[in-house]
Amino acid sequence: MSSEYKKNICIRPFNESDIPEMLNLVDQVVSLEDLTKSACIQFASELTDTTHEGIRFVAIADGIVVGTMGCALGPIPSKQALWADWLIVDSDYRRDGIASLLYSKIESYAFERGKRYLCLDIGNIDKERAAYKFHLSNGFQVVGQLPDYWGDCEHLNIMAKFLPSRK
Repeated sequence: MSSEYKKNICIRPFNESDIPEMLNLVDQVVSLEDLTKSACIQFASELTDTTHEGIRFVAIADGIVVGTMGCALGPIPSKQALWADWLIVDSDYRRDGIASLLYSKIESYAFERGKRYLCLDIGNIDKERAAYKFHLSNGFQVVGQLPDYWGDCEHLNIMAKFLPSRK
């Protein structure tokens, strides 16, 4: 893909009409589970739940959704942190900075709400090596691990990034 896409990427909050294309992105994730079902439930809930404390963005290129990422209070709510989830970039648009653009929006959103940390579950570091390296290069650190959480030798790895004060 040429670098011209960097100029033509629009990052915006998602809406209901984006869900089918977002589910196509989820379909690209290699998993033994059907992730589209849980993603569909989560995305729809984020739009309809008036108490939802978070946001989900989409990256648009050539008029189509080519990436998504959200954040919310997550599984362990804290006044200090938001949990990032579903960072997915279409396989045809990877390695062109779209994931970093999405992260930038999420980090700004978290910072504007007074959060000090952005957290996520990276999953199995050995199987998700590219994701692990991407997060390390973007300032995240492994801060915890639950061994065999997903199964034998399938550890849950929690990563966090400190959001420094912009004073």
